[in-house]
Amino acid sequence: MEQSTTVLDIDFGMSQLSGNKKLLFTLLGKFTDEYRSLDADLQAHVAKGDFNEAYSLVHTVKGVTGNLGLFALHNASKPIESSFRNDKRVAEEYPAFVAVLNETIATVDTLINEPEATAPAPANGAAAEQARKQLLSALKASEFIAQDKLDEWLDALALPQDKRAAIIDAVDELDYEEAISELENS
Repeated sequence: MEQSTTVLDIDFGMSQLSGNKKLLFTLLGKFTDEYRSLDADLQAHVAKGDFNEAYSLVHTVKGVTGNLGLFALHNASKPIESSFRNDKRVAEEYPAFVAVLNETIATVDTLINEPEATAPAPANGAAAEQARKQLLSALKASEFIAQDKLDEWLDALALPQDKRAAIIDAVDELDYEEAISELENS
């Protein structure tokens, strides 16, 4: 099986999180915060001869990156993990691993720091009314609302960004009463 060199597969990451893009971006941000110093941390463990700790760090990175769709780093981690665990040494692929780590962090930083799209297009009256009815019905029935469906309804409503964000936050928190209140007062 060929190993993926895809730095970030957003569709895969979202599929792991039921289509919740906001959660994916939050987790990606936490990933970069946590592993920005990974190279220095690994070098410190190696300098102390603590290959078990170095292995543990890379093993965790390998698992996290596989779940978030950071496939190039996931695959680059494998020989590093194996070398730390089995040979108690730094693999010859280590410089390539660090290059992929830095590329991954830069890619995620760019993605999560991109400004959101500006104001949505004006809503079509009939489509907006239909979306409002469907969203209210789902909220009142306390139904699970997939992120893509919620985005579709909110796009049709063309609400101001603050109202849209308030509704999304309420739905994410499963506070449907608050979401209904925000929707009815928009």
